Amino acid sequence: MQRMHHPLVTAQLDGTELRADYCGQTGRLRILHGASVMREWFPPNSWIAVVSVAGARNWGTQPDAAELQILLESQASLLRIGR
Repeated sequence: MQRMHHPLVTAQLDGTELRADYCGQTGRLRILHGASVMREWFPPNSWIAVVSVAGARNWGTQPDAAELQILLESQASLLRIGR
């Protein structure tokens, strides 16, 4: 059985830790602040969230750490975390 890629990216933005958790098996994408889920998307919305900020390299279906980092920075701005 093939193991699915499941990137988890953590970023310190303005003194606040955010994490982006993407499940390659289900396509679920979550933005976490501590133990709280700040945002949660499922396909196709999760793919659109990635593509809208990071480009269409894989149409958002297989985001890498760099793409998730861009998404985190965008979401921190939208959520006004650390301000």
